[in-house]
Amino acid sequence: MRSLCLFNFYLFYGDDTMKYVGDKEILSKRCAPCNTVTEGTYLGDRLLEILKRQKDAVGLAANQVGVNAAVCVIYVTTPIVLVNPEIIKFQGKSFFQEACLSFPGDYILTERWTDIVVRSSNNKDMSFSFEKSALECVCVQHEIDHLNGITMFDRAVDMEILNGKS
Repeated sequence: MRSLCLFNFYLFYGDDTMKYVGDKEILSKRCAPCNTVTEGTYLGDRLLEILKRQKDAVGLAANQVGVNAAVCVIYVTTPIVLVNPEIIKFQGKSFFQEACLSFPGDYILTERWTDIVVRSSNNKDMSFSFEKSALECVCVQHEIDHLNGITMFDRAVDMEILNGKS
């Protein structure tokens, strides 16, 4: 069984800030699936600990802290751990301005699904919608993108097309 080195990704500095992986080349690689739900939920719990320490952060993927595993966490209203997640249904589209812990200070306008259903190894199918919480719905898509090697820059809306200039 593949084991995760869960102690090496606590890269905190003296002031409680953390260094996240910000290399687009590294983040553009698809994460390996978790072998077991136990392994994934354990990692998810550690990711939630990290996420809770970050001001204004609402999501985190394992590869952002240097772990090659398909696990992400979201904490907008309640903590959510997703192990090997995939979006299985989607509809509607809307624009959303996103930021990312891996790229501090960058804000990107993206187009996202407004209603999604996510299947993961550790949960029943879960629905997310803009109507219930636009931030949570976008965050889930953003973190699953990380696991699939997609960054917010890959989802950026071309402003010229948006403004009808193309």
